[in-house]
Amino acid sequence: MKKTVWLLAVIMIITNALWLYLYLDREQTSVEASSGASLYLLHGTGEAWDIRDYKIMITGDRILRGHASLKFKGDPGELSRSTFFEYKFYENNSRGEKEVVYANEFHSNNGEVSILDNVKDIGSLTGPYSYGELEKDRSNYESTSLELTWQDHEGNRQTEMIELEIDQEIHITAKE
Repeated sequence: MKKTVWLLAVIMIITNALWLYLYLDREQTSVEASSGASLYLLHGTGEAWDIRDYKIMITGDRILRGHASLKFKGDPGELSRSTFFEYKFYENNSRGEKEVVYANEFHSNNGEVSILDNVKDIGSLTGPYSYGELEKDRSNYESTSLELTWQDHEGNRQTEMIELEIDQEIHITAKE
């Protein structure tokens, strides 16, 4: 029990230090602490949508993807009466093939989906490494793309693919 409390305390300190670091100095690209972790912040621009602050946070045994915001560039009226919205994030796997790493879908049969309310923070997915995850590196995360599909106000499905770029990265390395 005591080890668990210490482990949780160390994790809280590290994550708080990481977020404080992001807040205070967005230009710095590396920092040392007592545990290994990496954080990548990505963005992208498309014709109809912009994506900001998509996060990939990698620790010793888990990975987090998400917590981005999407911004629709068109007239919000174009999204009224929409009953479908979906996003899929892709990364290249170790074989160079695109694979879906995070996705979500919203649909309604008897009303609107309220797309603009659902894109302020797209949520996140955190979990242990999946097959092949440990073989990934910066180039795999740099290959991230976002596919958005939505229904417009006329009932037509629209799709846009946005290539993301790494804005910033932070690496926390273990001290020896």
